[in-house]
Amino acid sequence: MRRVRAVAVDAVLGSVLGAAAVVAVRAQAAWQGSGGPWRGGQGPPWAGGAGPEWGQVPPGVWAGVALLVAAVAVRRVRPPAALVAAGAGAAVFLLGGGSPSPVVVVMGALVVFSAAARMEPVRFLCWALPPVVGAGVLSRAGEPWWGLADGSVWAAVAVAVGVMAPWAGGGVFLRARREGRRREREAEVARHRYEERLRIAREVHDLVGHSLSVISMQAGVALHVVDRRPEQAAVALSAIRDSSRSALEELRRTLAVFRGEEGAALEPVAGLDRLEGVVREMGRAGLAVRVERSGREVALPGAVDHALLRIAQEGLTNVLRHAGAGAAARVEVVFGAGLVRLAVSDTGAGPGAGWREGAGIAGMRERAAGVGGELEAGPGAGGGFVVEVRVPVEGGV
Repeated sequence: MRRVRAVAVDAVLGSVLGAAAVVAVRAQAAWQGSGGPWRGGQGPPWAGGAGPEWGQVPPGVWAGVALLVAAVAVRRVRPPAALVAAGAGAAVFLLGGGSPSPVVVVMGALVVFSAAARMEPVRFLCWALPPVVGAGVLSRAGEPWWGLADGSVWAAVAVAVGVMAPWAGGGVFLRARREGRRREREAEVARHRYEERLRIAREVHDLVGHSLSVISMQAGVALHVVDRRPEQAAVALSAIRDSSRSALEELRRTLAVFRGEEGAALEPVAGLDRLEGVVREMGRAGLAVRVERSGREVALPGAVDHALLRIAQEGLTNVLRHAGAGAAARVEVVFGAGLVRLAVSDTGAGPGAGWREGAGIAGMRERAAGVGGELEAGPGAGGGFVVEVRVPVEGGV
């Protein structure tokens, strides 16, 4: 539909310019007759004359104008065909008795501009240069030897190329700007695609990493007591079953959201309301966790709420992995003035000298930055390890 509309608009424009070109040819023929444009040199009707005496338009001029109108009509949908039609039209127009006029030049310039804006530069030159040079040569068709004897044909070619060059340059500039915007859009789409993949990978990493750590700890407990206290092994195996079932269900919900399955986006996003469930799961794995909340709680945006839960979950998973036997953990959630602070600390021995951040802390830092927050992680003042994140929110005390 857009192509049809473009052809229709350009056809109207070409018809108006074509009519103006024909009028210019008739007026020029009248001027070249006796006495200027007025019949018999008697002057205009208001001066007692006989009125205008229009010249006749040769058939070749009509044919050339028709080709030029067709070229203008298809200039935006078929640039190569428009260039060929414009070159043929200019040739027929000039050989049919017409002479170069501003209207004809504008019609050709419109075709050149549109073609330059839509074609590769080298391809455009291959299609545009022959018609433009040909028009310059044919403009000397009435001269002896077509102007070759006195060299005027070369001047005519230079004028034709010089007149069309700014229009071609404008089209090339427009095309370059369009290509630049297109590349920017593609780069933006690629960046969003990468960020989405990174978010999916981070989400799956947190889910699977946390669940496998809990299952591994529970499996170790089961192996330790299976011979001496079978009833405790049964409890550990039951916890493994519950943890794996819960992890698979949450993973299914997460992937359903990313796949865009119907109804998946309507399910509530996991937030700090599920923190107690994570704590219970850690307790079954042998890690004692204490949760402390303070401040006036406010409703958090879904992205912030979800990020804080995953940071707490990853922090507790790191405690379970690295703090050592007998260590306990504490999770603090503080709602302050315009921000919420979450801290995960433990009573373990803490990292040794020269410790470095791993992928888990880097993932937590990216999650915090994704919701406008800041995360700090390092050895605690009294031992152990502390992960603290601050996220600005509206409300709070």
